[in-house]
Amino acid sequence: MNTDAKFQLKGNVKLYEFPPDYTYEYIKTLTENEKAPFLKDRGDNLVVDVGLAQIVDLMIATNTNSFTHCVVGSGTDTPAAGDVNMQTIIDTGIVVTNRYKSGGVGYFDTFFSTTANNGTWTETGISTTSAGTILLCRRKFSSSFVKDTTNTALVAWSITLAAVAD
Repeated sequence: MNTDAKFQLKGNVKLYEFPPDYTYEYIKTLTENEKAPFLKDRGDNLVVDVGLAQIVDLMIATNTNSFTHCVVGSGTDTPAAGDVNMQTIIDTGIVVTNRYKSGGVGYFDTFFSTTANNGTWTETGISTTSAGTILLCRRKFSSSFVKDTTNTALVAWSITLAAVAD
C-alpha cells in the first residue's frame, strides 16, 4: 500500500490602492466590502522552487530565515518555477507589516506609504530579504500599477498549505 503524504501550497495576492491619508491601522478596520472599491489586482501567484527549498530548510532547521519582506518590481517576464529573484526590483523590499495565520493559511500584509517604492509596479514577491534573494512566490500583475506620492498601497498575500487526498 502506497501511503505517500501529499500536500498543496497555494498562494493568492491582492493589490489595493488607497488615498494618501490612509494608514495601515485604518485599513485594518475596513471590512472586505469597504476595501473592495480599492482593489486593483487579484490572483494566484507561483510558489517558486527556491521558496520550496527554503521551506524544507526551515522544517529541518538548517536555516531559520523566514519570509519577512515584500518586494515589488517592474519586470515583465511571466513567473517561472526556477525564478530565484524578482526580474527588476524597485527600491528594496520592505518588511511585511503584519504576518499572521489562521488554520493552514499564512497571511502577509504589507503597507506601502506615500514615499515607499514609488514607480510602475508590474510584479511582486515575498522574500527572506529586502533584496528579494530567496523568494517564496512571485506574481506578475494583470496590468501595471503606478505607485507614487499621491497614493498608498497594500499588498495582501495568503499562502495556503493543505493536505491532498489521493
